Amino acid sequence: MAHQIYIAVTIGNIILLLVLIYLFWQSYRNVKSEFALGLVIFGVILLIDAILSCPIFYPLFGRSVGPCPVEIFYAAAAVFEFIALGVLLYLVRK
Repeated sequence: MAHQIYIAVTIGNIILLLVLIYLFWQSYRNVKSEFALGLVIFGVILLIDAILSCPIFYPLFGRSVGPCPVEIFYAAAAVFEFIALGVLLYLVRK
């Protein structure tokens, strides 16, 4: 069960990060601010982290897909990250 939750939430994190990177990029194009560019870079780094930690991408890196004994903790961390990204998206859109 934790494995499916982890996959779903991590994919949700990837989607939220793509939306945030798009919004940050639009802001950078309009304002040409170093801060906005920093947000784009920050978002890209988080996106890379989310992709590398998503179990559906493990076969690309030569790792088998299967449950891990501590995956419940990874799933919990992914849920908290999803909540944080949701709050960030809400604040950026406001």
